[in-house]
Amino acid sequence: MKDNDIDNIFDDKKLQKSLKKAKLKSTLKIVVIAIFVFIIGIILNFIIGIKYSQKAYEKNEAYIELSVPNGYISKSNDIIGFLGGSGTYKISKNLGNRAVILEDRISLFGVIPPLNCSRIQGHSSSRGKEWSISLWENGYKKMRFFHPDLQYKKYQNDLEKLDNIPDGKIIEMGISFDRGYKIYEMYLVQNAIKSAATTWLWLDEFTNQNMEEFKQEIDEYDSTSAGIEESDIIGIECDELSGFNNNQYNYSYDNLIDTLNKSCYIKHKDLYKEIMSRGKTKADDAKILGAVVYGTKDELKKLIGNPIIKASSFGVIVDDIY
Repeated sequence: MKDNDIDNIFDDKKLQKSLKKAKLKSTLKIVVIAIFVFIIGIILNFIIGIKYSQKAYEKNEAYIELSVPNGYISKSNDIIGFLGGSGTYKISKNLGNRAVILEDRISLFGVIPPLNCSRIQGHSSSRGKEWSISLWENGYKKMRFFHPDLQYKKYQNDLEKLDNIPDGKIIEMGISFDRGYKIYEMYLVQNAIKSAATTWLWLDEFTNQNMEEFKQEIDEYDSTSAGIEESDIIGIECDELSGFNNNQYNYSYDNLIDTLNKSCYIKHKDLYKEIMSRGKTKADDAKILGAVVYGTKDELKKLIGNPIIKASSFGVIVDDIY
């Protein structure tokens, strides 16, 4: 064998060895880049998921504030998926020192929210002599209110049914006033209903379209199906210990208007636009149409025959733990 043939053999071996080394380096580089991109992708996906999760929480929180008197989110759990996720949250309210879970709901969020086919079965109704009812998922009754500027065929009066409620219960009740009361008249209302704890005030804030729809329902629906469900009215919380005054109203009302503006729901946006177009309500112009109160059966019985109460509707009823 010639010397140049031997050199070629060794050169081929060196070349193959170099190629293998280069290929290994290239493979390792690709793996490292892939791992890096994967980690960055996970981090970005998590950040995006958290961002949309927070937006979904704020959206749900605003909706509850505007549709559930004294309602709030008591617990929320989210699972981050690909560019989005899903979660569950609990709608609750307090009756004195008692927290009550009304309903569990599902929240989907993100650029690509996951599919969900679950359904919430929380509504039921009846017809005939008894008033139609709407229930929360956990079986608690929703309140109904009656606008004093509308003439109903019949008014609900659950105060006269208090004897049907067992002793040892804390009872939530929505009461509708005989007319709208200005802020400076609230001392009259407070004195009239002081036997019960007032926790929420119903404000005279509706669009013109809302009022026309309510009138149509009165004309076309059965008399025991009329009235406005609690999810269709807005109001502000009232501190049962400190009472209610102009400063508290202004602060609470400003927060309410801000929440209406931030809400992504059309009905809230429309109401916000109409409130602003006709001039935002000032404390002296505010009209209170009703309230949410709670108390024992004996405490609520003291409201029977009160001339300022046009209608009354049971809400949540729970055992008194004291």
